Amino acid sequence: MKLRSKIIILVICTVFGLGSMILFFSLSEHMIHYQNKFIRRFPQHVAQEIHQRDLIYNSYYFAGADNGKIYLGNATAPLQIMELDSTLKVKKIHHIELKQKYLPFQVPQIRVQNKNFYVFEGIVPYIYKGSIVNWKASLRINSGYYFSQLEPMDSVNLAIRYMKPKRGESLMGTINLADTTKVKYAASLLEKQFDGIFDTDGSFHFSQKLNRIVYVYLYRNQYIVTDPNLNLIYRGNTIDTVSIAHVKLASLKNSTMKTFAEPPLIVNKTNSVDGNLLYVNSALPGLYESEDIWKRASIVDVYDLTDGTYRSSFPIYNIGEKKLRSMLVSSNCLYALIGEKIICYKLREHLKQNNPVDNKEKSK
Repeated sequence: MKLRSKIIILVICTVFGLGSMILFFSLSEHMIHYQNKFIRRFPQHVAQEIHQRDLIYNSYYFAGADNGKIYLGNATAPLQIMELDSTLKVKKIHHIELKQKYLPFQVPQIRVQNKNFYVFEGIVPYIYKGSIVNWKASLRINSGYYFSQLEPMDSVNLAIRYMKPKRGESLMGTINLADTTKVKYAASLLEKQFDGIFDTDGSFHFSQKLNRIVYVYLYRNQYIVTDPNLNLIYRGNTIDTVSIAHVKLASLKNSTMKTFAEPPLIVNKTNSVDGNLLYVNSALPGLYESEDIWKRASIVDVYDLTDGTYRSSFPIYNIGEKKLRSMLVSSNCLYALIGEKIICYKLREHLKQNNPVDNKEKSK
């Protein structure tokens, strides 16, 4: 064989080999983002701890974040708010004053958004609204359906998970505090699998950047994205494979109420939305993942809400034997509650809002 022919064959083989590698890489990336069979990708050093503070008690929960401030509610001091700066060094304690106090308070919760805050308890039900300027609130709603979730969308519109009368099943809705007759319900958004209560359990979020409501199921691999009027945009899936809630219920004696017959299989433990990204603390290991990492850390999966794709995953390591119990993501920082501590992690460049996953793949 002549030298020229050998060179031509060598060039053809090289080009073919490179083309094959590029094709296989593209296919693998497409599968990871759109057809994932529960295989996580773990880029190095995604979350870097930069600040930590001891809260002394483990009864705090995230009430909101705004303008570099983190707001924490306290289950044992329900009308108290702790305000922290982004470095977790500067602390202020605010005491909420309610103008009407005649309601039978049990376990009030607080949400802070922009310059407003809301105090609510759906089993009564009531909603107070006030300003963080003076932390005084007035009663806006004290009647209507019971509810179990609330998320502010703007100064007057709230996304709410109501409970249907008599049947007690959950349904998504919205209410306008400026005109309480403007109540909307979307009975078909939460998909019942067996009881419509436990199997549809989950948590609300609102992305101001996308102007979208996000609801993440607790016991199945799905989340819902709607516009503020509850029109369905799409149903997305987390990368695990549990599509049917693994929940067994038992009736309480001499009661119509039910409880868990055994511990349920939790899929999406806690989650947060920041801009176009959804952060989900998954409870289930994926393929090829070591048991050791799941003992030492909690795994957070990241999804792009603009196209429903999976981005990547990263661990949040335990403090001693205490694992992540709640998180909030704001301004490219993840704040985690682990035991009695709050920790701030700086997220890596590839999770910035201006670096979305390429949508061209999905349109093909």
